[in-house]
Order: sequence, then structure tokens, then C-alpha cells
Amino acid sequence: MFWGLYRRSTALLAAVLIASLSSLASYAFDAGRVEPSVYKIYTFIPQKNDQYSVSSGTGFLVSGRRYVVTNFHVIEGGARFYVAFRSGREAKLVEARRVDSRPNVDLALLEAREDLPGEALKLGEYEPDKLTDVVAIGFPGAANLNKDLVPGADAQGVPLTDLDSTVTSGVVSRMTFTNLKVSESQTLSVRTVQHNAAINPGNSGGPLFDACGVVVGVNTLQGLNSQGLFFSVHAAEVGRFLRAVQIAYDSTARPCTGGGGSSFVPLAVGLTAALALAAAAFMLRTNRAPSWLRNAVPKALAELAAPKAAGAKGKGQQRAQAVLDAGSPATLSLRPVAGGTTIHLDDTGRPATIGRGPGADITVVSDTVSKVHARLAFDRAGQRIRITDLGSSNGTYLNGGRITEAEASPGTLLRLGALEFTIVREKTPAASAAAAAGAGSGWMLSGFDPSGRALQFELRPAAHPASGRDVPATWTFGRDPNRADYVIDDSSVSSLHAQLMFNPGEALMLRDMGSMNGTRLDGESIGARAVTLSDTGHEIAFGLATLRLSRLTG
Repeated sequence: MFWGLYRRSTALLAAVLIASLSSLASYAFDAGRVEPSVYKIYTFIPQKNDQYSVSSGTGFLVSGRRYVVTNFHVIEGGARFYVAFRSGREAKLVEARRVDSRPNVDLALLEAREDLPGEALKLGEYEPDKLTDVVAIGFPGAANLNKDLVPGADAQGVPLTDLDSTVTSGVVSRMTFTNLKVSESQTLSVRTVQHNAAINPGNSGGPLFDACGVVVGVNTLQGLNSQGLFFSVHAAEVGRFLRAVQIAYDSTARPCTGGGGSSFVPLAVGLTAALALAAAAFMLRTNRAPSWLRNAVPKALAELAAPKAAGAKGKGQQRAQAVLDAGSPATLSLRPVAGGTTIHLDDTGRPATIGRGPGADITVVSDTVSKVHARLAFDRAGQRIRITDLGSSNGTYLNGGRITEAEASPGTLLRLGALEFTIVREKTPAASAAAAAGAGSGWMLSGFDPSGRALQFELRPAAHPASGRDVPATWTFGRDPNRADYVIDDSSVSSLHAQLMFNPGEALMLRDMGSMNGTRLDGESIGARAVTLSDTGHEIAFGLATLRLSRLTG
């Protein structure tokens, strides 16, 4: 009997140790898994006499096998771009084209001419807490750039050692909003991660990872005359950029639970638990255990071993089920006190920024609201909103009290500067608009381009296969048939000019996509704002092409 108990105790101890080691392994950042998706970027800038100057930076794979994100300043002024990486024991260059760029957030997207190694990296569209572990990967050391490098796919002049990436680690210092004039032609207005993982010239455009290997930032700036002050463009800015150019990507709104703290902790806890269990087993075998232990251990083991009874729910599950059974609305919204369009929050948990500038996810019109004023995150389970002020000039207030960060529930009065909202619980737009927006409804844009050619575009949302209701849709307009859903073949129209966005139960939204000649609504330029449209009658001008919006039925 004793040896049987001994063997069972030993097996239990081994199982706990293995579980502890597995937990320990989850804390270790796996650089080898993500390094193949990080590349050196060479930019060839035209000079006099048909010569080129060469600069370099870093980029990473963000979608498919060819789309690479980097900093705008890495490719600024370039005529030709190359993605460089190690292929076995050789260096390889793959030419790329610039898809699009955003100088104000220092981001650019390249498309390689052929498939690249590695896999598309996931974006972490959450805001990491202070002291979150982060890792920077890139190719610092532009001074080592080989001066004989010439454009071409044979990687002439690229030492293999130049393509061995550098890895540095640190922690998040804080989240901040950077508003900085970096050159005569570029002013940054962007959400950034401040951290102390060393980055240097050449790291620009490279990924900043959390402990789970998820990209939380794009390494961009080093603080002048300082130590340990580095800034990375937040991954949510990358996601917004990719959505604007219609590039699919993978992301998560959940913080990494594998980092932040010593990896010794889970092992120590596991060892302690294993020793305690072994001691308890010995006392039970020798009848030295107190009565509470003799009663508690069998009960605990039975609860661990027995599967949950069908239909049994914990308190949290019961609460969530009660909400569903009662038909409670699934989302919280911001209803303007002065009237206007209600803002429905994303119920996936993905945070959204609100402000008056182009860098905000939710754009509002008020001079008292900062360009990027606050961050909102909807907690569906708790039916509340976590609101964080982002250093706004005129403040964020809940029921009259100024806050830096706080949670708000339905009925709370939220004020951004002088703009007031009531937080309300509402049904999702898709559910509340089921009768108003039937399948097959849509809009018509019709008019003429500058040469007099007739233009006519039908905008019909797709129908959900189960419910038959309209689903959200986005339609893009531009001159390039490879990038725009609807083509306007005129030189006044940019390759990707503007987009119209539809959500069931809401009015259409119009947004310019950084076009050269702008987008006008009823004769007025909309700038970089997203504006709300009425059902019919609006006149929309893409460059010099003017079209009128009307409603389709049937």
C-alpha cells in the first residue's frame, strides 16, 4: 500500500512539475518563430547624373505573403524599393512597389514582386500596460551599409551578416500621443508606445512584439539627448491604415498573458503546490492529517475529476445567460445630448479612439475636442465602457468630474471638452434596423466625369445568408481598377480616392482616402474627416467628377 501511494504521489508530483514547466515555456519569447517575417528594406533615392543614394530600414510581413509594413520615412523619396532577407546561406533582394503611405502616422505599405519567407504577423490592437514586456527586432547600423550596393535581384553587395537581425528587450514605459514636426514635409500626429527596448537608426519600420509574439508597435523614434526613451507607432494605427487601403490582416484585442514578471514565479508556485500535495498524501496515508484535510481533499479531487453537469453554470455564466434570456441589448452607445447621430461602440472589445482629427477611429465635430481625445473600450460582459483620456487639452469628464481613466455604465454623462453624450444601452444597429433596411436595398451614384462621360454606380449591400438582412459594406472609388471597387478614369481622381461605408441601421459615411484633389460634399471639402450622409440628394465630387446620391429599392 505504501509503495502504491508513493508511486501515485510521485506521479502527481511529476505531473505538476510538467505543468509548471509548460507554463514556464509559455513565458519565453520565441524570436526564431517571428524573425523570418522581419526584413531589411533598401530604398534607392534618385540623385543627379542617374545616380542613387541608398538608405535602409526594417519592415515586416503583415498580410498574405507579399504585403510589408514599414515607416514612411524609411521609403520617403525613393524610386525603387527592395526587401532583403537570408535565403539559406545567401542574401536575396526582392523588388517591391509602394502601395500607399501615411506621412502623418509615419506608415507605408509595400508589396513585394514575389512571395516572401515567414508568415503574416498578428497585430495587437490593445494598449499594453506599463511594465509589459516588449521585444524589438530590426536591422540597426546603417553605417555598415555597403556602398557598392546596386539595384537588382542578385543582392550584389549585400553582406550576409547585414541580414542577421538584432533583438533587444525592455518594458513599456507608457502610452502617449506624439504630435511632432519631424521635417519640413512631415508632421507626426499618432498614438505611440513609449518603451526602453533599444532601437537605433536602421530599426525604423521594424516590429515591437509583446511576449506572445504579437506586434504592438512599429519602431519609429528615439528620444533626443536621452537614455531609454524609444517610441513605436501603436499597432492600432497600423490596423486603421490597413483597413483604409482594404488590406486584410490578423489582429487581437486581448492583452498577452504570457509576459510581465519573472518567469521563475510559475515554476516556484508549481513546485510549492507539488510538495504540498505530496505532504498531504503522506499525512493521509499515515493518519496524521487533521479532520478538515481528510474531508477537503477527497471533495476537491472529486470536483476536479468530475465533469460539469449538463446545464450547470457558474455565477458569471448565470449572469451572462440572464442577460441573453431577458433579451437585453448587446451594445452600449454614445447619444449626443444636443442631438445628432448616435455612436455605436464595437462590441468585440477592440478599443477605439475618439476625437476631431483624422487619427481618430471615431470622428466628432467640435473645436473643444482634441484631435485624438480619448480611448473607449466596451466591456460586453460587464456592460460598461472603460474611458481613458489621451492627454486632451480640454479634458474628459464623467458626471461633471474630470477623469484620467475610469469605467462608466449606462446613464452616465460623458463630456469631451464641451461635447456631451449620454451613455445608453441599445440594441445592435443590425437588430434595430431589421425592418428599415431590408435585403437588396441600396444607393445609386450617378453623374458625369470632366470629359462628359456618364457615370453610374449601384451600391448594394450583400444579404446575410441566414437572416436575409443587409450586412456592413465598404465601397471604394478611384482611378486604379486594381485598388478601387468603382473606377473613375480621370486624372483629377487619385488611384484610391475615397470610400463610402455602410452599417445597417445607420446613415452612409463618406471618407476621403488621402486623395490629391480632395473629396467635396455639396460643394464643401470634407478634408480628412468621415462625414455622415442623408439618404438622398447629396452631391459628391471625387476630384472633378461630380455625382449625385439617390436611393435604390427592390
